[in-house]
Formats: sequence, C-alpha cells, structure tokens
Amino acid sequence: MEDAMRDAALPLAIQCPADETALAEAIDLGLHRIQLRIGPEFPLDPETTTRAEIGHTAEQLARRGFEVVALGCYRNPLSPDLAERAAEIARLRQVMDMASLFGTDLIGVFAGRDPNRSLEDNLPIFREVWSPLADDAERLGVRLAFENCTMLRGDPPRGINMAFTPSILEAMFAAVPSAQLGIELDPSHLAKQWIDPVVFVESFGITPAEASAGTSRLERIFHVHAKDHETLPDQLQTHGRFDIRASRDRLPGHGQIDFPAFFRALRCRGYRDAVTFEPERGTDLPTGISAEDRFQALEGSIAYLRRALA
Repeated sequence: MEDAMRDAALPLAIQCPADETALAEAIDLGLHRIQLRIGPEFPLDPETTTRAEIGHTAEQLARRGFEVVALGCYRNPLSPDLAERAAEIARLRQVMDMASLFGTDLIGVFAGRDPNRSLEDNLPIFREVWSPLADDAERLGVRLAFENCTMLRGDPPRGINMAFTPSILEAMFAAVPSAQLGIELDPSHLAKQWIDPVVFVESFGITPAEASAGTSRLERIFHVHAKDHETLPDQLQTHGRFDIRASRDRLPGHGQIDFPAFFRALRCRGYRDAVTFEPERGTDLPTGISAEDRFQALEGSIAYLRRALA
C-alpha cells in the first residue's frame, strides 16, 4: 500500500490571478487547479475588493470547474516602515478570512524581512509579528506557507523575505512553533544557493512511517512550486557565485534540477498535495514574446512536468 501511494502522481496546478486572459490560458493548457494570486497588483485584493465581489469571483471559478488549491499573497509584513508593516499585516488577516470562500485552507506568503537587518536580527521582529498571525490562522483553520524565495537585490544583496535557507527556517519555526506555519517550497530558489532540493525535502518532510509512529516532528512542506534554474558558467567566472547574474530561472525541463528525483523525495516524505507551475516572465518567457511562442513554451514545460510527476 505504501509503495502504491509513493508511486501515485502528484496533481499539477498553475499559479495565476483572477484575470480572464490567465484563466483562459490555464484552461487551454489543460489545468483546472490554480493557486490564485491576491494583492494590490492583481484583480483581487481585500483592500479594494468587497467581500461580496470576492465571493462572486469564487462562485464563478467553481462554476467554470476551477479548484483553488491555495491563495498567494507575497508582501512584506516585517517592513521597517511601521505604517507599511501594519497595512500588510492587516491585508494578510483579510486574506486569511477570505480563504474559505475559495474552498482552500492554504495561503502562500513571504515571511517578510527588514532588509536593513541581518537574518538573525529579524528573528525578534518575526516572533512579534507572526505569533499573533499564527494564532489567527489556527482560529480560522488556515495554514500559512512561507515561500523560500531569496528576493535578493542590490550590493550587498538584501531583500524582503527572510525564509530562504534551512537554518533560518529552523530558527523561525523554533521562534514561533505553530503547526499552522510551514513552507511553500520552490526548488529553483534552493538551486540558486547550491542547496540540494532532495536533501531539503528529507530535512523538512516526514515519512508515512514516521507519521504513523506519532513522531513529534512536524511536516513543514505545505505546498510546492515548480520552477527550474541553471548556472551560467561565463557569468559565474566573471561575477562569482554570490552575484545574482551567475544563474537564472528557467521553465521546468530547461534547467539543471532533477525534477523526477525531487518529486520522488516528496512522495516518499508523504507529500500528496498539488505542485504549482509558475509561468513567470523571465529567460524563457521574455517581454515581447508572441502569444503562440509563449503557449508552446508553457505547453512543453507542462508536458515535461507531467512526465516527471508520473
């Protein structure tokens, strides 16, 4: 029985906003599971969209056969600007409150970061902000999954998300030991840092046998993204590996990540939920690409993922 469960293909979803063009593309690609993007840059945002409008959108998605596997709201609730911090905390509370309208209990988020402080110096702020948010999540029956995106920019590189290394994630879960907090795992952000995605899965997942034995260790991988990554040897020689120009994101199947091994590790560690494809613009989908070329690129990558997932 355990072998059969391990060998079952994981379901494939796509990340998109509640935008007609994006939703039509998802249908054309044969994907009816979606992670719905929420925020001020998208059609749905709790600051500007009424609950009735949000509920209407949820009904329309269900009527068209879409299953919302998760919401995604990637902001900075640890901003050093206290007014911005308060606004983003309030936004996230509203997003948590609306999750049930879409039939999901999962929200992908950034942990946030004060970019002027070290990762360790962000921990007290993280505890102060996320302890009450974790309590709210438990009350509402939702889970919050920290995407492990580096978000590093500038020199020295700083960003708005602290949750990108195994060591800092362990420290975060020790600071706020809530079962409502977990990881939204994107292997491309690990590959960028020369971290093995399979080893990461083995560190933060638990096997079915461990779960049956009642281990006290929590399963922390709540959701998985699919994006590939590759090192650029010429740029690496010129700029060194600490420079973001030394590598680039790719569509799955066009980079260096061993997705079949990654998905096997997830299944062996008990992961059964959706893998969400991110059709981000970038090296494979440059600005100005034709609609036909874009669709062919996405279609080819999805075909690769389906083979890897099976």
